[in-house]
Amino acid sequence: MASGRSSEPLLDLLADQLGLDSARVVVTAIADSATRPDTLDGVLVLLGELIEEAPKAAKGAIDALADMQRRGLLAEILPWLDLGVAVAADSGALALRFFKESPLLLGLLDPPTRAVVLAAALELADRQANVAVEFIRISPEAVGVLSPADWPIWMDLACELADTDFALAVEYIRQIPSIARVLSLDTVRTWVQFGMKLIVENSLGKPDYLGVLEFFRTSAAILEDIPGQGHRNQVIGIGAQMAERSPEAGIAVLAEAPAILRRLPSEEWRTRVLRYGLLVAERDADTALAYIRRCPELIALIGSGEGAQEKFDSWFASGMEVLEYSLDGGRAYFAMETEKALGAVSQALSGVPLRQIARRVKLFAQALCGRDLRIHDLPDSLESAQPMARATVSDDGRSIGLPSIVRRYPTYDENVRLYMVMAAHEAGHLEFGTFDLPVARLQDLVEDLGRRYGRSTSQESRTLGDVFARYPQPGLMRDLWALVEDARVEYLLRAEYPGLSRDLALVAKDAVTIRSLAHGMTVRELVVDQLLLLSTAEAGSAPVPDAVEREVNELWQLCQAMFTPEATAEEAVRLADRLYVRMDELLAVRREANPSPDEAEAPEQSIPAPKSSEDLSDTYRPMDNWDYRGAMDPNLVRDRTESSPEQTPASGRGDSEAGAGLAGDSSGSSAGAGTARSQQLSQDVLVPGRRQPSLVEEVLAVEGEGARPDDETIGAAQAVRYHEWDAAIQDYRMHWCRVVEREAVEGASDFVEETLAAQRGTVRLLRRYFESLRPPGLRRIPGQLDGEDLDMDAVIGRVADLSAGIEPSERIYVRREKRDREVAAAFLVDLSGSTSRQVEQGRRIIDIEKQGLVLLCEALAAIGDQFAVYGYSGQGRHQVDFVVVKGFDELVTGRAGAKLGGIVPLQQNRDGAAIRHATSKLLARRAKTRILVVISDGRPLDDGYKDEYSLEDTRMALREARASGIEPVCITIDTQADPYLRRMYGDVRYVVIDRVEGLPEKLPRIYHRLTA
Repeated sequence: MASGRSSEPLLDLLADQLGLDSARVVVTAIADSATRPDTLDGVLVLLGELIEEAPKAAKGAIDALADMQRRGLLAEILPWLDLGVAVAADSGALALRFFKESPLLLGLLDPPTRAVVLAAALELADRQANVAVEFIRISPEAVGVLSPADWPIWMDLACELADTDFALAVEYIRQIPSIARVLSLDTVRTWVQFGMKLIVENSLGKPDYLGVLEFFRTSAAILEDIPGQGHRNQVIGIGAQMAERSPEAGIAVLAEAPAILRRLPSEEWRTRVLRYGLLVAERDADTALAYIRRCPELIALIGSGEGAQEKFDSWFASGMEVLEYSLDGGRAYFAMETEKALGAVSQALSGVPLRQIARRVKLFAQALCGRDLRIHDLPDSLESAQPMARATVSDDGRSIGLPSIVRRYPTYDENVRLYMVMAAHEAGHLEFGTFDLPVARLQDLVEDLGRRYGRSTSQESRTLGDVFARYPQPGLMRDLWALVEDARVEYLLRAEYPGLSRDLALVAKDAVTIRSLAHGMTVRELVVDQLLLLSTAEAGSAPVPDAVEREVNELWQLCQAMFTPEATAEEAVRLADRLYVRMDELLAVRREANPSPDEAEAPEQSIPAPKSSEDLSDTYRPMDNWDYRGAMDPNLVRDRTESSPEQTPASGRGDSEAGAGLAGDSSGSSAGAGTARSQQLSQDVLVPGRRQPSLVEEVLAVEGEGARPDDETIGAAQAVRYHEWDAAIQDYRMHWCRVVEREAVEGASDFVEETLAAQRGTVRLLRRYFESLRPPGLRRIPGQLDGEDLDMDAVIGRVADLSAGIEPSERIYVRREKRDREVAAAFLVDLSGSTSRQVEQGRRIIDIEKQGLVLLCEALAAIGDQFAVYGYSGQGRHQVDFVVVKGFDELVTGRAGAKLGGIVPLQQNRDGAAIRHATSKLLARRAKTRILVVISDGRPLDDGYKDEYSLEDTRMALREARASGIEPVCITIDTQADPYLRRMYGDVRYVVIDRVEGLPEKLPRIYHRLTA
């Protein structure tokens, strides 16, 4: 029992506030629960200290004693009061709140835990009272996830944070229950260090802890979204390492980690990616962020087959070698921005990328359908859950879209075969007129549909999709048409090209083998599914379930009309209509029969029989077609006399049913979705605020065929991406610059006339001189084996040889051939802001350049060479403006003259990108000699494009032009240019004009020397 020496003074102290009876009960309870003989003495002393330190807090403590007694907590009264005194020393108001709240909180803990919690809180209170009170608040929840043996580690961290700032320690304490659930104990310190690296200085030069507080509050929820505690620990380790160098990168990797890791195919891949990520993070934060972001796409490209991890390791090792040599090079490599990086990925690919065999597929498809075709790739995420993209045909019938990569089979040859079959199928639709059917020829069917289903409408049917929309179940009609039309095309392909028949049969057989059966089908769905199976299976090899045998056999007999060489696309539509009607009739008979429940218990079959309750259903879920067959879009079947494809309705217009069925993609995209996806992705290229082009697009894009993922149309302008040479990393940055080509703004239409009038004498001399250079229309070529006339010199020689007994020459004819210069020249003019600088007589450099171009245009018009005039400027790598002043096929007068007069100084100049775009336009011209003349008033300068970087990229762009057969020459009017010109132009010819006023006179002479 506790000593009674202090019982009376304590009773008197408590009685003043609690009343004598209540005080006596509390004192007796304290004495009974005491584990020490001096407990009452201790309580009296502590209450005395509390009254002296904070009287209001002391009153709160006395009031709380009754609550402590009711909850059976008086065994811990001494540490409880001791903690309250420590808190009161810091803040009386905080102590008052502690005494009010703590009885309830401590009552939620078991007795052994209370002592541990109070002891830990007392240690915290010696450093920061707020932290101690916050700890008491979360203790009931924390003890459920933490072992008492772990408390010291957690508390040490809290105390360390309290030394920095009490707000950090308080927030840390609040988050202990959440963090303890997602991280192991040995990672908690790393987590705290991660947060502390987010401290920044505010505008007053003092620490700003907002970032740390937000990190403490939100990181637990983010980590909880990452599967596996081991991976969470790895993510925190990587983030902390990255935050050491770049807090922004560290936070970014934490925020994006859940989504990135979910995209990785297995636990083993996640562990590997994160383990390597820590190695990169130890070198550079931005490089590590680029690496982690790109890994899901890279692994999707590599696949999960044999040797995939070895390929990944090889790619990673190459990147680390680059990083060891150059920090910038490593960043660009792991971000997949360089040519070397994309080359390494290409080597690691599994399956067959379309870009490797695009030309072969193109020639094959052209040979089948007899028309010029383009092959383009359909953007593909390569996510394992996504089906392979379905082949498409463009609206104009000039382009076939195929999956960017095929890896259905383990061998290269089998995947190539699948590509060929897919291309043949789409080419067959073009060759055999699937999309050439005029809808007007189906007018009688449209009228019959109105009478048959009572859906008369005045709206004109402009596409086959409009016709199908008049059926009660448009999806069913669309599927029947696709099934019949695909079967017709495959029959004709096998008949016309026997060598293709075997490949078609093998691919179809594989499609049937891997087909997944859909349970719970209605009768309609089961019948269509069986017809699809029969349309590709060999005769007699596809068993039909007994439940629908009669219906399927009858409908299949109707389909035989398609298997003749004379079957047409129009007959396929009409046959699909007959199948639709006959199916309705057969199901109506089935309803009348009203089968008994016993009939539903049919013997087990390969496909489950439909339930009788489903026979009465009018709903229809479109079925999935074989994926080697393309996405059949009935809206592509329309009268070709109609104007624009913009008027073409979307696939399935008027169809209230979900899904695209046989005519579409099983993933829910509409027919022809490949084109739509290409257009959508084309709008998401690297521009400010937009996403980075996907690795799939970069690696798998088919060069020179169809739409490119890096091309886009902006109003009347076209945007194209080009590489840029980075001398620091000795590699190209892939698709780095976005060149926007647009027409020049028209200016004063009289500029050309005024210039010609003012320089009348010079113009006359130029015309006469250049006209003398024009080659004669025909040139005489003597000594030919055949020709239009005899070569008299050769005839005389032949007679002399005969007289001398020498075998005479047979080359005694003259042939006349047309003689052309065949020169194509492009003039690329720098339109940067520096050309607004004035020279003599107040004239600007740009005005003198324009005058020189007018005189040059007159000279070239006299000689007959094809030429174009372009300007360039821009602001940053995403906006390089390429201004078309005069196209190759335009006359210099009229609009071209007005545009030439409207040239004005613009912004900055990124020479390399403009030179590459001008080179591509020159290469598109037919000419024996191609010349690129660059006219500039100074060195290249743009955002992030200056000094060594800009000089080396311009030099490389000119070297590329020369390697492609173009002769570049550079004209500069910068008299201080010599120090950098030799390096920038290298072995390319260049001219420095010391007086800008002499440009108009010298420009034609320079051109003559180039082409003489």
